Amino acid sequence: MGTMPTYTSLNFFEFFAAFPSEDACEEHLIRVRWPQGMPCHHCGGKEFYTRLRNRRAYQCRRCRHFTHPTAGTIFHKTRTPLKAWFLAIFCVAFDKRGLSALQLAEQIGVDYNTAWAMLHRIRRAMAKRDLPYKLASPVEMDDMFIGAPTEGKTGRGTEQTPVLVAVSFSAPPREEEEYMGYAKMRAVKHVDEASVVGFAKDVIAPGSLIRSDGYSTYFTLPRNGFRHEPIVVGKRKAHTLLPHVHTYISNLRSFVQGTYHGLDELHLQQYLDEYCYRFNRRRHRQELFDRLLLACLEMPETTFSALTQ
Repeated sequence: MGTMPTYTSLNFFEFFAAFPSEDACEEHLIRVRWPQGMPCHHCGGKEFYTRLRNRRAYQCRRCRHFTHPTAGTIFHKTRTPLKAWFLAIFCVAFDKRGLSALQLAEQIGVDYNTAWAMLHRIRRAMAKRDLPYKLASPVEMDDMFIGAPTEGKTGRGTEQTPVLVAVSFSAPPREEEEYMGYAKMRAVKHVDEASVVGFAKDVIAPGSLIRSDGYSTYFTLPRNGFRHEPIVVGKRKAHTLLPHVHTYISNLRSFVQGTYHGLDELHLQQYLDEYCYRFNRRRHRQELFDRLLLACLEMPETTFSALTQ
């Protein structure tokens, strides 16, 4: 991209005023993707003839090659109007409770399969956008379990899907309260040394201080480039000792049960990525539409068959 984009602040009323037509959507897409002007993919020129009537294509005045503004994005070759895509992105960006495919289909006027595919493509764009960022020290880390409970078993003995959770937080002077920063999550098969260390190395900056409970698996962190502060919970309440990660987990449970009534294991990670993406940008709510639109512009198209695997 090169140049940092300038994000537009939009509320619901302003959204509909800003995008009354397909042309308006396409023009905004080009501005967000190329703040300094759309370049010709062949020669780099920025002067084009008038857009083709029946295709999203512009012919370069210098070399005569055609540039497609949606090429290399989730919008390329889509049969769904950009207005529907924009409204879907807006709804996903601003609905803190999450949005089911059935709800989206009703809101934007498409069938269920189309809405389902759109949501999963948007979630993949969210995940890709967050992938390069690592949490800065200090960090609280814990695990949770999602899915139908196993009869007679709870906690780490259950057959539910384990999810590793890491939340950064501030470490201000004593007179000020700590507050949550950013979060990362990963669904894993087991809460063991390999999964804990692999997760930490992928999402937390090297050398960071990590707080956890007294579960033995976390004691491997110092041997892998992290500082570790274990807190033995015992009979004390874990949410008072690890307040940030437990507040995050509690809110996530409400999100899962309130909107999706439980998640299937196949697509669990995508729902976790969606929740993280929105949480990590909670202080930029009015800019969420443009931020998510840019994420979608950086995500190549994905076939329907690939979404179901």
